[in-house]
Amino acid sequence: MPEIDYEVIGYSEFDKYASELYDANHKDKNGKPLKNWGDITKIIPEELPNFDMFMGGFPCQPFSSAGMQMGTEDPYGRGTMLGHIIRICKVKKPTYIFLENVKGFTHGKFQPIHDQLIKDLREMGYGDEPLVKAVLNSKDYGIPQNRERLWMFAQMGGLPDNFSMTPPPIESNIKMADFLDLNPEKALYLSDAQIEHLKIKHHIDSFVVDTPLCFDVYNKKIKRDGYCITITQPEHNSLRVVETPKKDGKEIVRKMSVHEQFRLMGFRISRDLKECEIDFANHSYSQLSKRAGNGWDVNLVGILLTHIFKQL
Repeated sequence: MPEIDYEVIGYSEFDKYASELYDANHKDKNGKPLKNWGDITKIIPEELPNFDMFMGGFPCQPFSSAGMQMGTEDPYGRGTMLGHIIRICKVKKPTYIFLENVKGFTHGKFQPIHDQLIKDLREMGYGDEPLVKAVLNSKDYGIPQNRERLWMFAQMGGLPDNFSMTPPPIESNIKMADFLDLNPEKALYLSDAQIEHLKIKHHIDSFVVDTPLCFDVYNKKIKRDGYCITITQPEHNSLRVVETPKKDGKEIVRKMSVHEQFRLMGFRISRDLKECEIDFANHSYSQLSKRAGNGWDVNLVGILLTHIFKQL
């Protein structure tokens, strides 16, 4: 965690399960749940207390290559959330704004949205060059997941010259196999028939491996570099764990456990599950997998915030 003295004064979330999970794991200094301001589109900025930093991600689906790429024209309205972030910040004018999205946010037809964000920040007083950005990958900072995300930071009045959003990479030989549960639940394992179906459907000759690896369902290949592909929501069904065969040579393929997903998102959970810093609030596999896939790599966020505030 970053060595920064801070206090969270509230958050905005309208998803019932996400709110329950957050409340189970975060309390204020008096041990009470933090204030949830609910749906950001309904927040009245003048009713919010003053705060120093707005921190958050606006939904990535409208800008992701895996989504429909409809930007602010997204039929579900998700692409307009950035507008509500700016709407709040125009009134509250926090000292810092810290945002996250997929790297596609700055590309092609979404460039006008990015440019409008820059224009708004400039007009609000965040400097002539108000937004410093960096695409960072979790696998470069000690977590063996290939997860590229765009990180953006602004400071009221502008940022110092030579300000950097790229912390020094961390050299590590850790691979996905080192993050797997020691005794995964039996319910996670695919049957022989399911494995055979997977091979036929995705044209895989064999799931026999020398070390546990990740099968990239979307790209129909086993990741031989030892890293996990980007963890996503469970409906994308994008990855499987391939284990080394037993003595009989039988192929072993399974789903990734909830503990493994959260471990690969930077949370401290021992591989034997005797130590876990998260209260999962008795939520289902599907709901918890959704939280992990939509979340931030908290390890990388801690490294990045420490890097940022050392410069300020």
